[in-house]
Amino acid sequence: MLAQLSEAQTVGLSLAILGAVLVVGWTVRMKVGFLHTLFIPASVVSGFLVLILGPQVLGRLTDSHGLFPSDVIEVWRVIPGLMINVVFAAIMLGKTLPSPRALWDAAAPHALFGAFLSFGQFALGGLAVLLVLTPFFGLPAEAGSLLEMSFAGGHGTIAGMGQVFSDEGAPELVDIGLGLATISMVTGVVVGSMLVRWAVRHPRIPLRRNEPLRSDENYDVDDIHVVPADAKPANETGLHPTTLAFALIGVTILVSVGILWGARAIVSALGSDILDKMPLFPVAVIGGFIVQWVVTRTGQAHRVDKRAIEGISSIALDVLLVCAIGTMSLATIGSNVPAIVVFTVVGVGWSVVCLIWLGRRFHGADWFEHAIADFGQSQGNVATGFVLADMVDPRRETSTANAYGYKQLPYEPFLGGGLITALSVPLIVAIGLPWFTAVSVVAVAVIGVWGMRRRKSGVGG
Repeated sequence: MLAQLSEAQTVGLSLAILGAVLVVGWTVRMKVGFLHTLFIPASVVSGFLVLILGPQVLGRLTDSHGLFPSDVIEVWRVIPGLMINVVFAAIMLGKTLPSPRALWDAAAPHALFGAFLSFGQFALGGLAVLLVLTPFFGLPAEAGSLLEMSFAGGHGTIAGMGQVFSDEGAPELVDIGLGLATISMVTGVVVGSMLVRWAVRHPRIPLRRNEPLRSDENYDVDDIHVVPADAKPANETGLHPTTLAFALIGVTILVSVGILWGARAIVSALGSDILDKMPLFPVAVIGGFIVQWVVTRTGQAHRVDKRAIEGISSIALDVLLVCAIGTMSLATIGSNVPAIVVFTVVGVGWSVVCLIWLGRRFHGADWFEHAIADFGQSQGNVATGFVLADMVDPRRETSTANAYGYKQLPYEPFLGGGLITALSVPLIVAIGLPWFTAVSVVAVAVIGVWGMRRRKSGVGG
């Protein structure tokens, strides 16, 4: 029957099946206790269900496509590269835009520590590829950006960079990156929880929390909001708030396309093609800022419903996770286990060492509460940082939640999936991995000195 469906009908069927898979994944997460304890999202559970019940596991065992038709699987392969644009377009929409000075004063320690962690991932990832993974395991030079891209960027960033890796003749890096992003999501919570328990017991680390963590505590990621906004229902516009949110995201993507095309034209006229293979999604953050600025300046910010924006973004992210995890190649991951192990050890080790030894040198008062949030983001995503911060400051008595939320405004447009992350592969191709690694090392040193001197001088947090 599927062979009789048009392409549009196949897409519709694929989305319907995706909805059913999410319901099953949500049910499994509720029934299996350790999945809830580790804060594993239902979308990740659903992605692994697709992987197990699809052609790569069940299909191999039964010599078939598994439970899902091959045309549906092919649609799911394309979806992550599209949905990441929606996720990034929504980052700035519905946010209250503070003055640049107020924003920087609150966000600077987090932004600098986050940049230090990210450039360190670039530097250490590059060294690992140069010294171990290329000579002994044949990994291509483009893998030098994979650690930051998968740990700080996550599944969406890897999926968005898929075409770039394919164009450079290294499509296997997408599956390796998706595997690493999944691992980092788990290590972020597991290792982060261990560090919180260690800090609670440590007599020389002052915390707002002084009682041990309980196994029955719950931190609902769905209740996390990055930056407060004065959003109100937009019914008086003649549009449902969700429809207006959808429209603004669409406008943001169109604006971002225009920015990217314009930037490509300018750079091409200067004799460079470095932006030709740059994906759209990091530019969408800039497009979102422009659209939100226009909405604010025209006095319409109150009509933008932040909940509706976040709802559409959450749908896009959950769909992205299911499709990215469900269609990643187990064969590729299995043949690159040494690379995954090396990257995981380096990535986790770097974040742990930086938290313990340098967190207090970037952050002022309540340094552990602030630094553990940055640790979480370097190991998974923004939500992981909030979860860990709430473990040590459950009543939010410190300024961590607000400052960490503001961090995303100067940090995400550039790193953890932003412009620098997206340009890392073209830069490696253009200047070579040794030079890219060297520049990353210099950036780590400069940002480290800047952040620690700022803290020592008592400026800001």
